[in-house]
Amino acid sequence: MRILRILGLLLAGLVGLLVVVAFAARFHDGPVGLFPGGPLQAGPIEAGPVADWNFAQPENTIELQLLSQQRSRTTWILVHDGAAFIPCAIGFPPGKTWHEYAVQDGRAVLRIGGRRYPVTLERVEDPALSAALAEIVKEKYGRSPRSDAGVWYFRVTSRAA
Repeated sequence: MRILRILGLLLAGLVGLLVVVAFAARFHDGPVGLFPGGPLQAGPIEAGPVADWNFAQPENTIELQLLSQQRSRTTWILVHDGAAFIPCAIGFPPGKTWHEYAVQDGRAVLRIGGRRYPVTLERVEDPALSAALAEIVKEKYGRSPRSDAGVWYFRVTSRAA
């Protein structure tokens, strides 16, 4: 009985720690691991337009903040013919809504390698391009994003700071 009590206390402590980290992450400059963070504030802003996003190809994850939201998240990035794309697994994790906000107002900031890039996200509606991007995801990450509801892709375009 005592072992169960100790295990219960340890589990409660772990859950409490996760809640504190998730709450504290909201005030952090950028996401903290899997937890969404606050607005992206650190790092120089790349004011000039980016025509070729190939420099981002080696990056596994980047940070993304929609200007309509005061929180940031970690996400994957894809590069196809010099253009950048952000995949979004719909429905995973449960409660995710950033993709809906991005469709309404795609103004965002990406932080790649410590530099911030003002961009606009536009949902890809072309099935052929979506299929090509799905192949890039499988090659780069070894799997598709987890989602039974499908995956949306967003084209990244530079915008003035």
